[in-house]
Amino acid sequence: MKLLVAVIEDTTRIDTILDLFYENGIPGATVINSRGMGHVIADHYSIFARFSDLTGSSKGSDVHNNTIFTVIKTDETLQLAIELIEEVVGDLNQPDTGLIFTLPVLDVKGFNTPLTQSQ
Repeated sequence: MKLLVAVIEDTTRIDTILDLFYENGIPGATVINSRGMGHVIADHYSIFARFSDLTGSSKGSDVHNNTIFTVIKTDETLQLAIELIEEVVGDLNQPDTGLIFTLPVLDVKGFNTPLTQSQ
């Protein structure tokens, strides 16, 4: 099993990704709001003020992305999940799309609920 973590820059694409996951047998995921370090630093350090101007972030302005977490049983399903994400956001090697990484899952409880049995 693997944990797939996907940071998606364009939050308007999250629903499409989750719909595609569900339609393709990946029904379980958690989505959280997240904020990149560059935006946080731009708000706290004057040396990064120009970065703030370039990104649209300013004091009191929140620039967010979303992070998707999902545990996936097989390498085939993991590859499918990555392909589905790139289908929606584009090539992840391009700027302002997102970031994906995976980690091995050594132990899990509560995974075999009715919604996640097919993963």
